Amino acid sequence: MKSQTKLVVIGGGIAGCSTLYHLTQEGWSDVVLVERNELTSGTTWHSAAQVTNFGMNQTMVGLKSHSIALYKELSEDPDYPINYHHADGGIRLANTEEQLEGYRHFTSVARGMGVEFEVIDAAECARRHPLISTENLLGGLWDPLDGDIDPAQLCQALARRARKAGAEVYRNTPVTGLTQQKDDSWTVHTEKGDINCEIVVNACGYRVNEVGAMMGVHHPVMSMEHQYMLTEPIQQIVEAGHRMPLLRCPISDYYCRQEKQGLLVGFYEQDCKTWGMDGIDPNFVNALCPDDLDRITDVLEGAFERMPVLMDVGIHTVVNGPITYTIDGAPLVGRIPGKRNAFCIIGLRAGLGEGGGHGWLLAQQIVQGEACYDTWCLDPRRFAGHGNVELTALKAIEDYQNEFRFHFPHEHRPAGRPAKTTPLTPILVAEGAKFDVVNGWERMAYIKPSPDFTETHSFRFNETFDVIAAEVDAVQNAVGLAEVDGFNRYEISGVSAKDWLDKMFCGRVTRKTGKVGLGYLLNHTGNVKGEATIANLPDGRIWYGSAAAAEFHDMDWLRSHLPDDGSVSVRSLTNDHTILVLAGPRARDVLSSVSREDWSSEAFPWLSVRDAFIGIAPAIVMSVSFSGELAYEIHVPNNQLYAAYLALRQAGEAHGMRLFGSRAVESMRLEKGYRHWKSDLITEYNPFESALDRFVKLDKAEFLGKDALVEAIKSEPRRLFVSLVLNCTHAPAHAGASILKDGKVVGTVTSADWGHRIGKNIAMGFVEPEFAVEGNELFVDVIGTAVPSKVTQPCLYDPENTLVRA
Repeated sequence: MKSQTKLVVIGGGIAGCSTLYHLTQEGWSDVVLVERNELTSGTTWHSAAQVTNFGMNQTMVGLKSHSIALYKELSEDPDYPINYHHADGGIRLANTEEQLEGYRHFTSVARGMGVEFEVIDAAECARRHPLISTENLLGGLWDPLDGDIDPAQLCQALARRARKAGAEVYRNTPVTGLTQQKDDSWTVHTEKGDINCEIVVNACGYRVNEVGAMMGVHHPVMSMEHQYMLTEPIQQIVEAGHRMPLLRCPISDYYCRQEKQGLLVGFYEQDCKTWGMDGIDPNFVNALCPDDLDRITDVLEGAFERMPVLMDVGIHTVVNGPITYTIDGAPLVGRIPGKRNAFCIIGLRAGLGEGGGHGWLLAQQIVQGEACYDTWCLDPRRFAGHGNVELTALKAIEDYQNEFRFHFPHEHRPAGRPAKTTPLTPILVAEGAKFDVVNGWERMAYIKPSPDFTETHSFRFNETFDVIAAEVDAVQNAVGLAEVDGFNRYEISGVSAKDWLDKMFCGRVTRKTGKVGLGYLLNHTGNVKGEATIANLPDGRIWYGSAAAAEFHDMDWLRSHLPDDGSVSVRSLTNDHTILVLAGPRARDVLSSVSREDWSSEAFPWLSVRDAFIGIAPAIVMSVSFSGELAYEIHVPNNQLYAAYLALRQAGEAHGMRLFGSRAVESMRLEKGYRHWKSDLITEYNPFESALDRFVKLDKAEFLGKDALVEAIKSEPRRLFVSLVLNCTHAPAHAGASILKDGKVVGTVTSADWGHRIGKNIAMGFVEPEFAVEGNELFVDVIGTAVPSKVTQPCLYDPENTLVRA
C-alpha cells in the first residue's frame, strides 16, 4: 500500500468509484481509493439503480445526461460489458393540472440542456405502460432515456478503468482516523498503515459522519429505511415482447421497473423511519434492515389501484436498506465547509442514477477549481451551522414522504421550522407575516391581508399578486419597512486589508471612509464567483456584505486567499446583526424623526455609511437600495433590534408606512436590473458576458482572475445576459425555462417576476450573443407556451437613478 499519494477517496460505492475514475479522466493518476470492506458493500449493492434524466434544474439534468452517456459507453465495452437497460423509457404520473404544468416547465428546463421530455395524457400513459389504470390520472412526463443498471458491475467497471489509468484501490482497509498537517495536507490512518496525501474525499455513504467526525465536522446527512419488493414473473410482461417503462407515482408514493420477468416495486410510505441516528454497527456490511411490510400497507393499496396486476402476483423478495438524504434532498458534492483540501460526495439518495455525473463534477472541482456547470445546488456550503442531526432527520423524513412531489415556486415545507429566527420573528407573525426560508432563516415574504389568507402554490400568478402589488405601491409612493435577516456580514481588519480587498475584486474598491461600494469577485477562470458590498466605517473597520446563502461559501473563499503574514483578518457578524430596510420617498422623514443625525442628501448622499442611533438602539446605516427607491439599510445588533423596530414603526405611522417583504423586493429589483447571486450570477460566465462591464477595471495592476479574464475576452462570448419583457399576464417565467428563436433554444431564464411599478412581466437570462440586441424579438417558454418577448434595456425603472439619489 502506498504511504504517499496526491489524493485519497474514502468509500467504495458509486460515489467513490465515480470520483476515482473521473479524477483519472482529468489527468490525475496518483490517486487512491480505500474501502473498509468490499466495493459496493454499503447502500450501493441493494440500490434499485434507476437511471433517469429528470432534474429540477439544468445542473442536475446535465450531470444525469453525463451519467447516461457514460453508462451506455461502459455497457458497450467489449472487454468488460455491464448490464444496463438503456432507454426503456419512464413516466412520472400526475393527477392534477398543477403537476402537469410543473412537468411542462421541467420539459423546458431539460430542453435547454439538449434533453427532450414529453408531457403525455392519461391514455398515452396507459398505451406506453399497459399494466397501469387511468383512474384518477391526467397524464405524465415521459423520459425516453430512463432505464436501470447493475450496481456492482457499474462500480467494478469504473474501478477497473481507474486502475488501468494508474489509480489504486485498497479493499478491506478501514480508515481509523484523519489528521490534518500544518501545511493543510492530510494523513489518512488505516488499519494497514498511514497514507499521506494532499487532498481527502469523503465518499462514505451512510457512514459519512463517522469519517466527518474524524476531521471535526458534521454533515447534514441522514439515512432512511427504504423498502422495495421483487415480484414473481408476470404473464403480461412475459408476453409483451418488450421491456416495460419505469414508473414513478406521486399519487400513491411508489415506483416500479421491470426486473427479469416481474417487477421491482419500491415504496415511499408516510410512516417512514430514520436509520442509524444512534450509531451504526461496524459489522453492518452487505446487510439489510428487517422487513416491515406493515409500514407500507397504505402505499401498497395505492399501488394496487394503479396496477391491479400486483394483486395477483406473488412476492419473491423484500429488500429494506438505508439510503441517505440531506436537508433539501440534493447531494453534497464539493468542498467541505471550513476545511482546506477536503471534499465530499455524499447524501446521494439516487446515487446509482446520478453518481456518474456527481463524480464527474467533483473531479473537475478538485482538479480545475470549478466544474463546467455552476454547482451551487450541490455545494455542501449551501447549508450553514443550522444543519444539525435533529433538523436533518426532520427534513429527511419530509423529503422521503414527498419523494416524487416537486417543490412549487415559493413552496417552503414546514418540517424543521423555524430553524433560525430574530427577536422580530414573533412580532412579524403577530403582524400577519408569511415567511419564506433563506439559509434556514425565516424571512418575511409578505404580510397576509387577513388571518385566513392562504396561498395556492402554482407556476402561475396566484392570490399573492395583489398583496405584493400593494406593498410595492407603499414603497413607491410612501414608505415601507422590511426585515432582512441572515444577510452575510463580515468584518475585515488589518494593516493590509484595503490593498488585499483591491486584489480580490475585479473593479475599483472604495477606500474612502464613510462610503459603500458594490463589487464582484472572480474565480481563477475569470468567471463570476461572488458579489459583495464593501462599507468603510468611520473607525477604520470594513464591512463585507453578501447574500445570506453565501455565509459559508464566501468565508471559505476569502480565508483561502488571506495573506500568510496575518496582516488581514476576517470574522463573521452574520448572526449578530439584522437589517431593517427603510425604503420609499418618505424614508428620510421617518429616519430623521428617530435619529438626530443629518440625513439630508448633502450630508448623507447615496452610497454613504455611518454609525447612528435609531431611537436608543445603536446601528450602522447605509444609503443603499435594492428596490430602486430612496432607501436605507439599518444594521442593528440583535439584542436591540426590537427597540429599533418599535422606533421606526411608531415614526412611520404619520407617513403611511407599510411592512413589505422579500417578494416585493424581488419584483422591484427585476425592474432595476439588479442581480441575484446564484440565479443571475453564476460561475459559468465572466463579468462581460454577465453584463457587468462597468464593474471591471482591466487597467488595475492585479486582481484575482485577471489573467484568465483577459484571455477569455479574446474569444467571442459564450452567451450574454439580457432583460426581457414578456407578452403575457397569466404566469411569470421560471428559472431554467428556455428562451427560443424560430423554435430553437437560444438561451435560458435565470430569474423572472411581474414588475408592479411598470406593469410588465420581466425575465432575465443568458442568450446566444447574436440575440442579445435590445429590441430583438424572442420567445420564452412559460409552462409549455412560447410567449412573445422582447429584449429590453436592463433597467426599466428610473434608469438614471434619480430616486435613490433624492
